[in-house]
Parts: sequence; C-alpha cells; structure tokens
Amino acid sequence: MTIQTKRIVLIPAYCPDERLIALVQALHGMEFTVVVVNDGSKAEHYPIFNAVSECATVLTHEKNTGKGAALKTGLEYIKNTSAVPYVVVTADADGQHLPQDILLVCEKAQKKIGCLVLGSRIIGRDAPLRSRFGNGITRLIFRIATGTKIYDTQTGLRAFSNGLTDYMLSVEGERYEYEMNVLLHLGQQNISVEEVPIKAVYLDNNASSHFNPIKDSFKIYREILKFSASSMLSFAVDYGLFCARMKTAILQKNTLISL
Repeated sequence: MTIQTKRIVLIPAYCPDERLIALVQALHGMEFTVVVVNDGSKAEHYPIFNAVSECATVLTHEKNTGKGAALKTGLEYIKNTSAVPYVVVTADADGQHLPQDILLVCEKAQKKIGCLVLGSRIIGRDAPLRSRFGNGITRLIFRIATGTKIYDTQTGLRAFSNGLTDYMLSVEGERYEYEMNVLLHLGQQNISVEEVPIKAVYLDNNASSHFNPIKDSFKIYREILKFSASSMLSFAVDYGLFCARMKTAILQKNTLISL
C-alpha cells in the first residue's frame, strides 16, 4: 500500500490584503493543506484572516515577531499535527507566488527527498531596480562566503520534505535573516539544494513588501559575515592542528634518524 504524501503550504502574513484570500482559496482547490500565521497584523486586517480561516488553519501572534519566527510557529504546528510523510512549501502572502509555481516546487520536493527546493525567480529588466540590485549583490556575496552558487538566495518560495523540519526549526533568526541562515548552514548538514525557475511577479512595483532595504539587508549581510568569520576561524584551527601534527611527525622522524 502506497502512503500518500501530504502537501502543506505555510504562509506567514503581516497585514495582508485580499490577495491572500485568493491565494489560499486557489491552493485549497488544488487540495493543499494550508497553514497561515498571522504575525501580529493590525486589527483592520482581521477580516482577511477570518475569510481565510474557512479553508485554512490560522495561527496568531499577538505581536509582530518577524517572518522567521512566524515560519517556525507554523513548522512547530505542522510537526505536532501532521502525520508523515509530508512536504512543506513556504510561500509569501502578497500574491507574488503563483499557485502553479507553488505546485511546481512541491512536486520537485516530493521527488528530491531530503533536499531543499527553491523557487528561483527569473529576474528581468522589468523587475524593480532595488530587487535586481539587491538580489545580484546578495547572490555574489553568498557565493564568495560559501562557495555555493544559488541564483535566488532571497526567494521565499521553498519546499522540503518532513525530514528537514527539525533542521528548519533549529536555524537561528527571527526576521528576514532566518531565510539566509537556512541557506548558509545547509552544507554543514549535508543538505543539497535544487532550484526551479518560477515567474517573477512584482505587483505595484513590489510596494506590498515589508522588507526594509536598509535594516533587513544589514541583518542579512551581518549573518553572512558571521558565517564567513566562523568558517575562517575553523580553517585556521584546522590548519594550525595540521601544522602541529606535521611538526611532531618531522621531529619524530629526525629523532629516529639520529638514533
């Protein structure tokens, strides 16, 4: 008997509009289980969550704690309530991830068990300048720091099987830096990455994004620098131990020769 994999979409949401309702309804119609985390949204947005609750589970933070914290709340709920096997797809609430692309990365994760699948946006000249510039710079810095080539390091559309849930919960970070930390430490856990091209959707010049280009970018680059410093320190320690062993071996060899 074949056990069917449960498909779950996890959506962190802060002050969303009607596009969240349309997305959740579309996903529900595609037989996804949907979990939405209301991350401390203002009271005027509660009718949105009430509408969403008709076909999704809604979890609520009383105060805004950040995207990373909202994702962890959702993952903890999924871990405690869902039978395995399952695949989790994380998606944004602002309509920038199309239902068909969510399905695409989900199907890829079902085939690539234990792999993190990224929905990588093909960013063209029609994308907002801040998105093109920010993604390009972050992609370059990430590659220098890790030696890993990932086209879209900032995508929020990600999918993984249940075996990665504990790893995702263990990663540090409460806000946007959490998603970068997930990528930075994959190599240490021997977790591979697959990228699936998706359509880049920028609505109203990406005005609905809550990403702060200065504050949040600083936090992301700080995590990359911390990772780089840690890697360099580990290399220095390993190299020092190697040199010490080589010196001891040479001394022992010289002692034997002199005897």
